[in-house]
Amino acid sequence: MKSNIELIENPLSKIILTSPQASIFCRIILQFFTVFFFVLPILSTVGAMLLIGELSFGFVIFYIMFGLSGYYFLRLFLWNKHGKELIYLEKEKIIYEADYKFFKDNKTEIDTKTLAVEIKQHNVSNEIFGTLLLKDEDQFIDTIVQIPLLEIESLKIKIEELYNLPA
Repeated sequence: MKSNIELIENPLSKIILTSPQASIFCRIILQFFTVFFFVLPILSTVGAMLLIGELSFGFVIFYIMFGLSGYYFLRLFLWNKHGKELIYLEKEKIIYEADYKFFKDNKTEIDTKTLAVEIKQHNVSNEIFGTLLLKDEDQFIDTIVQIPLLEIESLKIKIEELYNLPA
């Protein structure tokens, strides 16, 4: 499981955690379900119009359910293909967002006055990985990308040095 950390210092500190790509088999399955959930309502509507000649209210619910499912599988596919986590380290706050290439998730902001930085360890096939947990008094940012423990510890030290936090 290879992940990538990129630390950009100019004009503000920015950390890019790149998600490792899933296997080609997994991406093909996700792509199939994405297309399936978007195309099936269209084909069903055409079939119903040809066979029955009218549409009922059930098709609205059908479109909503399959549209949301298609959107969910599209997000899964894009994350497994292009997923990145962006962490902006500003003077007074830290901003986090997940980047799916074609769209981005909601931004999460935390204050740096009461910042605490932790590492959550995960054992994956006899290797130890970690994720970053940044929290203040009432909010937290928990990264998803699993990074080798030595790399995540050095990243934690850089963040603590940037905000003058005790080690």
